[in-house]
Amino acid sequence: MKLNQWTLALAAAGVVSFGTVAQADEQDMANRIQQLEKRIAELEGKKSEGGEKKESAMEAWIGASKFSGFASASYLYNFNRPSGLTPSIGGAGGGRAGDTDYTRGRSFDGAHNEFSLNKLKLTLEKPVDFSAEKWDVGYRADLIFGQDAPLIQSSGLTLGSYGDLEQLYATVNVPVARGLQVSAGKWVTLMGVEVIEETANPNWSEGNQFLFVENFTGTGVQLSYKWTDKIDSQFRVYNGWDVVKDNNDGLSYMGRIGYAPDDKTSIGLVGYGGPEQANNTRDWRYGVDLVASRKLTDKLTAWVQGDYGRENASAELAAASGNPALATKAAEWYAGGLWLTYDCCDLLTVAARADYLKDRDGARTSGSPFTAPFPPNNGQDLASFTLTLNIKPVKNLQVRPEVRWDHSSGDLFGSRGSDTGRANQVTAGMGVAYLF
Repeated sequence: MKLNQWTLALAAAGVVSFGTVAQADEQDMANRIQQLEKRIAELEGKKSEGGEKKESAMEAWIGASKFSGFASASYLYNFNRPSGLTPSIGGAGGGRAGDTDYTRGRSFDGAHNEFSLNKLKLTLEKPVDFSAEKWDVGYRADLIFGQDAPLIQSSGLTLGSYGDLEQLYATVNVPVARGLQVSAGKWVTLMGVEVIEETANPNWSEGNQFLFVENFTGTGVQLSYKWTDKIDSQFRVYNGWDVVKDNNDGLSYMGRIGYAPDDKTSIGLVGYGGPEQANNTRDWRYGVDLVASRKLTDKLTAWVQGDYGRENASAELAAASGNPALATKAAEWYAGGLWLTYDCCDLLTVAARADYLKDRDGARTSGSPFTAPFPPNNGQDLASFTLTLNIKPVKNLQVRPEVRWDHSSGDLFGSRGSDTGRANQVTAGMGVAYLF
């Protein structure tokens, strides 16, 4: 069949017309889809090009916060079987105010032959990195509930009989030089190997240096600066040792410089000074604290700590210690400690601690700690040796059996029906903690 010229022309015109209409419909559909996607993106707060949810600056800041904590409990048996001791004032480690059967000179493990609910520790923080380029703000809040809280409560702020606001501070990074951080609030001490959180320490029980020659917390302002990748420093101006409401009209000062020559070694030197006695701003307590750690092998780690302290003579110090001579003579003390841990396997680490404290005039051990106090004394030497098994049977669970020997040169440990008279004290116990 032959097609004439008119037929061919009409057919060509139809194809062109149909193609033009189809192309217009496709373009209209594409425009409608693009408008719909844009509208959906606006409604859902998404970027139209990437489909990612837009996040406000406040949402990003809150999202950087971290929550953690742990719960711990324990049992302790004192082979001296103490009873009839000087009544305790506080109730840490499972004891109660007025108890006379506690384990003398101990901190969170003071109750004899009892199970204790030690801590429920809750931490919320938004860390701040040192930066030379940008401003940044962070914070940290630590709450402790349980039978350990009375020991560390600061004068002027408590959360009931068994609660404590251990830390609460805000930090600002100022982008100058390598980055300067300014913190204000309440923080734990810069001193020592051991910390309040027993789950982070080599041993389950706390040693003599932690308890007798260091403060627990301070409230004030801190400046922190990293001079190099290996050297950092902190300087604090605060109300005094373990007080939120100052007990006198003077401020206290503490500074630290840290040096980490390599990834296996760290050294920290702390100096402190300030008036600590109530209603006395003239007479200061001051001293130094040196801590060094070294990972000796892949499995063996060592820490050492040395302390020296002195407090000017005052009537307030003499009254607080029960030693009248300290009204006219300065008090002095020094201490040393060694810690070793060995990782036997993923499930077991063995930790050993040996420490020594010479309290020349009784200023650090008389009536202290108030939860398990030594009687007033004119000076004594304390020594202890502790062996702990750190067992991790499952993830986040710690089981820590421990034996410990303590010695007092003043025979100030008690026994059944006797307040003093024992030079030695042997205990066995176990702490259990779950970390989250």
